[in-house]
Amino acid sequence: MCLNLRKAGFPLSIYARRPEAVQEVVDAGATLVDSPAAVAQASDIVITMVTDSPDVEQVILGPKGVLEGVRPGMVVVDMSTIAPATARKVGEACAERQVGFLDAPVSGGSQGAVAGTLTIMVGGERPTFERVLPVFAAVGRPENTLLVGPVGTGQVVKLINQHLCGVIAAGTLEAFVLGVKAGADVETMARVIGSSSGGNWQLDNPIRLRAFSGTFEPGFFTDLLVKDLRLVLQMADQLKVPVTLGAVAMQMYEVARAQGYGRRDYTSVVRHLEEVAGVEVRVRPQS
Repeated sequence: MCLNLRKAGFPLSIYARRPEAVQEVVDAGATLVDSPAAVAQASDIVITMVTDSPDVEQVILGPKGVLEGVRPGMVVVDMSTIAPATARKVGEACAERQVGFLDAPVSGGSQGAVAGTLTIMVGGERPTFERVLPVFAAVGRPENTLLVGPVGTGQVVKLINQHLCGVIAAGTLEAFVLGVKAGADVETMARVIGSSSGGNWQLDNPIRLRAFSGTFEPGFFTDLLVKDLRLVLQMADQLKVPVTLGAVAMQMYEVARAQGYGRRDYTSVVRHLEEVAGVEVRVRPQS
């Protein structure tokens, strides 16, 4: 995403907790600084993207955080996937300093990040959203960059997406394990189901790319999907809404984590199902 911002011509100051992870961005012309506050001091728009709600609070609200370096009239954009309540808390803290705030989580995986084709779901005020649109256009598809409601709503929509992502991927892989055990060919099933009512984006993209190949290269870490599903269950608990399938799916991904697949792609949820059934769901390379 940072590389795409540079390709679009934006000057970029960057802070990373692991500086070695951003060397390619520095080589592309970004300036590495020593704190989130220093990023804010050098910027008009600050983007944060970290792992979880406590990380966002630390990076924006904590010591040497973004808010220690802001000026009135700036905009802070958090593109992490976190609890909606945390987004609202950070938004209120920004408002107290006359700083605009947007929560803008993304979907599209590592492929979308590289290609600059992410979907961006944005919570906040329209004037702030429109001001940041040129930045969003560098990392996502303009037609899929949507203002979905007030601050916090971006996170709500993202968590609903993650609920479906987890449930659909687990259900699809479970079905394919059953099909292989019953004697069906993986590629044949994928072609038929892909053009039938059981077809879905998960089957056509990460499952085909990572599960059917047996690589399980992320992609999107199993650890991160478990975190997102936990946020879904927390939101559901607060609202007293049952999410039975989400709870079952999270347990399936927890099994994958327990087997050592936390830092592998979330489609590795199929490995336990394969072991139990005594089959592998793979597409044979064409000779």
